[in-house]
Amino acid sequence: MIKCVFMDSEYCSMGRWISMIVGDVCGMRLLEGIDLAELSDEPWLTKAYLNDFDHRMAGRTAGELAANEEFQRVNAALLEAAKKAIAQGPCIIHERALGALLGDTPGSMRVMLYNKSMEHRIPRAVGDPMFDLADASHDEVVRFICGQDADRASYRNALTDKPWGAKESYDLCLDSDLLGREKCAEILIEAVSDLKLDAQKCKETIDHIMEKWAENHR
Repeated sequence: MIKCVFMDSEYCSMGRWISMIVGDVCGMRLLEGIDLAELSDEPWLTKAYLNDFDHRMAGRTAGELAANEEFQRVNAALLEAAKKAIAQGPCIIHERALGALLGDTPGSMRVMLYNKSMEHRIPRAVGDPMFDLADASHDEVVRFICGQDADRASYRNALTDKPWGAKESYDLCLDSDLLGREKCAEILIEAVSDLKLDAQKCKETIDHIMEKWAENHR
């Protein structure tokens, strides 16, 4: 069974919702930045500090973040907190480039949630209580969404050469526009569960299919 899922997601692709459902069904604790801050042994890394830090780092390029000493210090503390969380039991860790940094952890999976429909993402962004977008124009909301994705990409790309959003950086990529949030959750639940195929039955099925295929191509 997968013990740790490292979840990256485009803004308003339903990554958090899907993670919550998977975590509830599979008994995996969902951890975001503020949860890792609470686990950290660093007394300065508080929820308030991390929220302020994220606000100050927004809009910076990967190169600017990589050269920023505070950014490196915060990430080092979050990395150690993530290691502690993994040792404590099954978990889903959202963003913070930890899938790139800890993706070789035994029993882990790196997942990317995306949504190729900007029009479907816009209403979620407008309804996000963390931001005041109710009176924003269509183009302003689109720019905001793209900016959120750019910040997530810059954060990860400042710490690794495994780019945010690139399929090569993940074990599984899911499009919540095509599949829907419920189906994405179902796929992930099956992926992390201890479900096993009957190897002998699989062999018999494949042998039968190949025999039929050979007959049809003689």
